[in-house]
Amino acid sequence: MLHPTKITVHAFSVIGKPGLVEKGSDTVKKLWAEANAHFAEVAPFAKKNDAGVPVGFWGVMSRADMSFLPWEDDFSRGLYMAGVEVPEDVIAPKGWKKWIVPGFDALKVKVESPDTFREMLSWMAENGYELVAAVQDFTDPATGENYMLFPVAWNDSKRELIRREKEKVDPVAPCGFHCDHCFMSEWCGNCRSACNMCSYATIFDDNRCENEKCSSEKGFDGCYDCPALEECQKGFYKEPSGASAKAFALFIRKYGKAEYEKVLIRGFEIGEGKTVREIVAILEKAR
Repeated sequence: MLHPTKITVHAFSVIGKPGLVEKGSDTVKKLWAEANAHFAEVAPFAKKNDAGVPVGFWGVMSRADMSFLPWEDDFSRGLYMAGVEVPEDVIAPKGWKKWIVPGFDALKVKVESPDTFREMLSWMAENGYELVAAVQDFTDPATGENYMLFPVAWNDSKRELIRREKEKVDPVAPCGFHCDHCFMSEWCGNCRSACNMCSYATIFDDNRCENEKCSSEKGFDGCYDCPALEECQKGFYKEPSGASAKAFALFIRKYGKAEYEKVLIRGFEIGEGKTVREIVAILEKAR
């Protein structure tokens, strides 16, 4: 018999091995095998209790668009990450990914059988609960017990976590983009922070885009300090949408970040350019 308890989970960070699960695949098993085989690489970063034991191993789930909504196709298709909970200021090492899971109120139930998931969905329907987010797997290292968490309401703890991280760093990214005008702004703590959720950076194995990595390794605050900026085709600058970032960086190099931040919104109001030269001209017109 199911004995769910209602709990509140604040936003938390997990470093692990992610993959797309589809009906009939053994992806989850493979992800845990890979994570366990290389656990020594992330063990030092694990969040621990007073006894020095990791606070939790997670099978984090999300819809394929990283919305953390329930899996699709009758809960058979979605993203899964096998990993360990870590402090929010930890940066994932090469070959691993870090996800910041939104906070939620959930019904927590012990996994008693392979049918626990379906039985719990039926129990929720009978008792008037709606599943609002993807179910999360949790294993307590202290006891070895495995649980499923069925979210029934969101909370704002992730938004607050991201806000705190963004306040610590410069909103102007090394590539030239401004975090306050990025479509990922609400959920990314800035590529200069430990909560770098930049959608471009996440495609790289070490979670750092080439622009941020290159400028940092050269000792530059950003690409705008580099003498090779005009000809550079690294990272975002080689992408079709990279003209804006390079134009912003060129403007910063000439006029400084304070002037850039002052004219950026006015530049958006004037118009949209397609080439680096056109975008720089728009910003200069906005001065």
